[in-house]
Parts: sequence; structure tokens; C-alpha cells
Amino acid sequence: MSKKKVEYRKMLNATQGLKNVMGRHFLAIEQAYRDGKPTAWATSGSPVELLYAMDVQPILPENSATISAAQKYSKDFIEIAEAEGFSYDLCSYFKTNVGAVISNADLTKGGTGKPTFMLSTDVICDTHVNWFEVQAERLNVPHYTLDIPHVVSNTNNRQYDYFKKYITEQLYDFFDFIQEITGNEYNEEKAKAISQNSWDLSMVWQDIYELRKAIPCPISTRDTFGGLFPLFTMPGLKEPIKLYKRMYREAKTRVDNGIGALEQEEFRLMFEGIPFWYNLKFFGMLERWNSIIVYEPYTYAFSKYMNPKVTKEMVLSQPIEAMSELMLSFWYIYDLKTRIKKFEETVREWKIDGVLLHENLSCRPNSCGLYDLKRHLMDDYDIPCLLISSDMNDPRKMNETQVINQIESFIEILRKRKKK
Repeated sequence: MSKKKVEYRKMLNATQGLKNVMGRHFLAIEQAYRDGKPTAWATSGSPVELLYAMDVQPILPENSATISAAQKYSKDFIEIAEAEGFSYDLCSYFKTNVGAVISNADLTKGGTGKPTFMLSTDVICDTHVNWFEVQAERLNVPHYTLDIPHVVSNTNNRQYDYFKKYITEQLYDFFDFIQEITGNEYNEEKAKAISQNSWDLSMVWQDIYELRKAIPCPISTRDTFGGLFPLFTMPGLKEPIKLYKRMYREAKTRVDNGIGALEQEEFRLMFEGIPFWYNLKFFGMLERWNSIIVYEPYTYAFSKYMNPKVTKEMVLSQPIEAMSELMLSFWYIYDLKTRIKKFEETVREWKIDGVLLHENLSCRPNSCGLYDLKRHLMDDYDIPCLLISSDMNDPRKMNETQVINQIESFIEILRKRKKK
């Protein structure tokens, strides 16, 4: 292989290890079922670390739904759910899960077996709660919901402290819920060890993102869209930390040698929203215009330890209180004012030329406020933005030709700006 081909390999070699890490995760799920170990469905944004601390094997149906889409099964599963009476406009993750369960699909197709119990939270989306309510009733399993207040621009300190206390009380009550169902007790030392691993995993991911500030960018979505999954399926375990450190070292070598993920980097982009899991080749298609996505709020958000109030010492000494604080400061529940400020800072720090906003047709939290966000970024900060309408898991809702034409026109706008 020539030197040029080695240098400009688009995906990091280390990222190939993701298959082994996620493979172990699915083997652990299968082993838990064989051994009769407690299992729990959990929504993204849920404190998965607490499940590991209580010796419960987590299963995340959203992760499974993305597998269905990547394997081209999601459309069939969605249509099965719609035949059951679920609306065309409902969350496509939810409908994928319904169809997969009805089809008794295996793990490789995005199936999820009947759990011991379910844990949902509205930290990101109230549909999560309704989704698990429906499935808990259909599968006849217990369901626990964490109710998370949202911090808005006029929330004062007294209200914030009340919110935090309210969440902390629920988390301790959740321990009682698990103990009653499984007989497992909370082990404080184990919880600290898991918190340490969760912190370390997130810190390496944030270090990886810092490397993406380099020009040329050493890492593309080929690494981050897949690489994020351990953050919400396996936080608290050591194995993914090793993977992330390998990714970091390889990317750092690229930075030190001036090597990017693209041979010629002309435009640096941000992609806001959940990817189209059934059409990830779209993001590779950007390369034809020498364009690379250097930041995705979605994949960065799950590193979660971004609140300056939550220090490593707090995570280790007060893991429950730290988790309460983190659930109040998740990227996707920022109010519009905070999101605008955060976007402007990110565009500046990562030297981004333009922002792609995914109007996800079946995900309200991802779509709500996008038009206002676009208007403020363009009018207040002169940041070029393009809004794309599609869906995360339902290929019927993507007009690929239209999206490509939109992107091509957007790139031309960026090119003209650079010539000025």
C-alpha cells in the first residue's frame, strides 16, 4: 500500500475495535438472559451507571433501533407498528422497537428481549416515557420513570436546588425499586468504581473532540457516529475506555503530522441532530466537495460531564448527587438562549464554515426550535446554516436527491463566502 493511501485513510484503524466492544456488550446481554440475571431496558439520558452498580444488565432499545436501520430492517419494523395502529408521525425509534419485538427479531437485527423491568426518563424526550409505558404494558413488566425538570433561562438558584433534590430523591427511590424486584442491593464501592470508569470514558471522548479543532481535522463521522455508542450503552465499564484511548492516540498522531481524515479539507461543517442511520453513506458523500463534519452536538452530548459544577471529586464521593446535576444539564435540554450561545462558541472554536440542521420529522426534541436557532445564528452571528428535513430511522421520509441538491447549493454558498 502506498504512503499516500496510508496517510489519508478516512476512518481511524482504532475505530475498527468498536465491533469487538459492542460485540461484548451484546454477548453480555445474551449471557444475562441465559443466566437469569436481571435486565433492564433504559432510554438514552437515563443513569445507566446505576444499573451496572446494581448488577443489572442494561439494554437500550434506541441503540437497537439504529442497528435495525443500519441493517435495512427498520422500514419493515416501522410498518408493522403502523399496522398495529401507531401513527405515521410517531417516533421512528419507538415504532422500530415495536415492530422488532412483535417480529421477535434477534439482537443482530435490532431485537430486544423481554426485560426484568424498564427505566425511562424525560430528560431528553417525553416520548421515552410513553414508549416504555406502552411496551411495559404489552410485555407485562414493571416500569420506573424518572421525572426530570427542565432548566430554562429564568430558573433561579432556589428552583435549581429544588430540582436537584427532587431528582436525587427519585434516584434513591429507584434503588428501592430495583432491590424489591431483583433482590440486588446498592453497593457504594462498586458505584464509585463505575463512576470512575464513566468519568474516564467521557474525558477521553472530550479529548478526542478537542483534536477535531485541528486543521485538517483528523477524525470524521466515520469514527464518531459509531464510536459514541459505548457512551450510553457501556458507561462505567473499562473496555470502551481502552478503545477511546487507542482512537485518541491515533488521531493525535495524525494531528502531529498534519494529516487529516480528508486528503483535501476545504469546508468544515457542524451537523446538528441524529444521523440518518439507514443512509450513513450520505456523510461520506460530503467528501466529494472536500467537506468534513468536525462537530456533532449529538455525539458530543453523551460525554455528559460538561457541567463545571460536577467535578471528578464529586462524581466519586457523591455519585448520586452528581448524576442529578448532570441530568439537569444535558446538551439537548438547553433552552434556546443557551443553545444559541453554545453553537456560536462551538463554531468559533472549531473554525466551522457552516451548520447543517437536521429537521428530524419524527423527533420533536431534535426539531423543536431549529428554525429559531437557524435564524439567530444567521442573523446575529452571520453563520451559514442549512436545514434538512428527513428522519433518523424511517427511510421513507428521506428524499435523497433533494438533500444532495440542497447540500450542493449550500457548499456553493460557502465557496463564494471564502472567495470574498
